[in-house]
Amino acid sequence: MSPKTTKKTTAKKTETVKKTRTTASKKTKAPGPDEYPREFLKEMKKMLLKMREELLEDVTRAVKEESNHLRFDVGDFYDHASEDRQRELALTLSNRERDKLMLIEQALKRVEEGTYGICEVTGEKIGEARLRVLPFTMLSVEAQEEIEKGG
Repeated sequence: MSPKTTKKTTAKKTETVKKTRTTASKKTKAPGPDEYPREFLKEMKKMLLKMREELLEDVTRAVKEESNHLRFDVGDFYDHASEDRQRELALTLSNRERDKLMLIEQALKRVEEGTYGICEVTGEKIGEARLRVLPFTMLSVEAQEEIEKGG
């Protein structure tokens, strides 16, 4: 065999090996460097669904308690002023709960779309540890720190 023939044969073998590897990796669909493992995404989705359920249960319970309280409310002017302040605080908390519910819904949507865990500022993966603590976050630690610094 001539040196040219050897080079051509080696090149063809290398190309065949590359094609085989590419085909094999497509079949197994292993997560790439920017993707989370399927099990992690399932775990996060389950966690988000549980958080949503608990939040909705808490809100429902609070609404029932408030409506029962109003039904049997008898008292003087000062009692009513104090109770109004408590209701105002409860509404503030419900606004926070509403915001949290919205963030949970958005996170669930990102899981379905395949964009879950990608920082909206940097476009990079958010660390799994951060997502386990705050599963509805849209920012990496670095991006959050920059925003808090005013950057």
